[in-house]
Amino acid sequence: MFDLHFHTDLREGDPRIVLAGSCREYSLDRFNEIMKTSSEQATKTVYLDLSQTKLLDSASLGTIVSHFNLLRAQGKRLILLNPSASCRHLLEITSLNRVLTIETDPAPGE
Repeated sequence: MFDLHFHTDLREGDPRIVLAGSCREYSLDRFNEIMKTSSEQATKTVYLDLSQTKLLDSASLGTIVSHFNLLRAQGKRLILLNPSASCRHLLEITSLNRVLTIETDPAPGE
């Protein structure tokens, strides 16, 4: 039923969430829970890796913005890592690429 998969690990000692597949309204409860747990565990930053994310709908984007604001209020950061082309496009057309921190890891060998 769900076409959203995730796993978590650590990056620089803080949680990194890797979303794979499509993040849609019906998967928001799971996505919110992942973000909440990671926010509680983070000392400084929550990393959200979007390199394997095919689709973010508007509700999912709202969840990201909501957690960005919650983390900022706690003195923490949300960093989006390696957004896929479709995610990058959505961030650009909503101008959220000007608000959210986006980092791109260099390709292997660079």
